[in-house]
Amino acid sequence: MYFLLWGVWTYWLNRRNQKLFKPVLIAGVLVFLISSTNYIPKKLIYSIEKTQTPIALNKLDTSKTYYIHVLGAGTTLDPELPATMNLNAMTLTRLNEGIRLYNSLAHAILITSSSAGKGLKSQAQVSKEAAMSLGVDENNIKILPTPTTTLEEALAFKQHFGTDKHVIIVTSALHMPRATEIFTDVGLNVIPAPTAFIYKEGPIDDNGLTWPSFESLELMNTYHLTVLKQWYYSLVKKESYK
Repeated sequence: MYFLLWGVWTYWLNRRNQKLFKPVLIAGVLVFLISSTNYIPKKLIYSIEKTQTPIALNKLDTSKTYYIHVLGAGTTLDPELPATMNLNAMTLTRLNEGIRLYNSLAHAILITSSSAGKGLKSQAQVSKEAAMSLGVDENNIKILPTPTTTLEEALAFKQHFGTDKHVIIVTSALHMPRATEIFTDVGLNVIPAPTAFIYKEGPIDDNGLTWPSFESLELMNTYHLTVLKQWYYSLVKKESYK
């Protein structure tokens, strides 16, 4: 979107203001190269993800019952595919972490949530079916089939289960700061369980400069969307909810 607007502006300047045209063109090309060469997008994402750490299971009181709320991130509804294949990659990653936690705790309820559209099987139901196919007892899975946003997921949990539960929320590390803020704002005391970390440091992870690529541009877009959604909640939605 940014580069589309830049392109329109540059085209207009080329016809109306030659003095500004060249510096704006050069600046845009430089920003494009920076945004599409991996290093800057990864560092920006890391600036958010570094505030999150995987849940420390050894610090949980295993005598308590935990409600593990796996937040939705997208699904399809191809009847020819098993439920696990109908969940998009992010939802499946979150569900996988939720099931890992479920299997590690003596007393746990798995919560799946999110709608897939009016009149359609909900994402929550598809996630439940996927969890069952991976060995989770159906009796220990609850669904919230109507939410379409993180705020609605938090409100739905509060409505169905109250505010006195021990809640573990499972979502991507990039999404977790906003999700934690939202769940806390509605009166829930949550334990973050971030997953799907984008920035990783290891012997085969490349976080340096690369050739320009669409993958790097997508990372930059993901970062911008995360920041914009946080601003929208903090400046608009949070105030209206209060």
